[in-house]
Amino acid sequence: MLKIRNQQMQAFQTVAEVAFLRKLVEYLYEHHGQVAVQLPENFTVIVQIPENQIKTLVANGINRARAYGISSEVSLAAFVVLMFVTAPNFDEHPLIKRLLKDERIAANERIDSLWQHTTEQNWQVVKQNYDAKAWQILGWGNEK
Repeated sequence: MLKIRNQQMQAFQTVAEVAFLRKLVEYLYEHHGQVAVQLPENFTVIVQIPENQIKTLVANGINRARAYGISSEVSLAAFVVLMFVTAPNFDEHPLIKRLLKDERIAANERIDSLWQHTTEQNWQVVKQNYDAKAWQILGWGNEK
């Protein structure tokens, strides 16, 4: 019987995470490249964010989503895309935060529940409360 050691599983996990990060960065560049983003030091569009910096932001966004229990690639990607197209601190909106923490909803279904329970007005408030400093919390300027 084939036995996979923990060390081997961790290696596979690392490779899978790097590949997912790369795919998500490519998706942002290709499908949301012209979205305007206010970073701590400037206003730019996604395609103009250097790859090493956007990778840091995306990786930290994935970690932020995981803090809500989100684990599926689809839901993680949706969370990160929302950070870029609405606000890096979108999850601080009271209704959105409540939905993302709602344990009656499976963690990977919470992003979908946002569409069912929020209004355009909620998302306008999210955009009005855009906090560019949230990118610093997410590691802007700490890229390697």
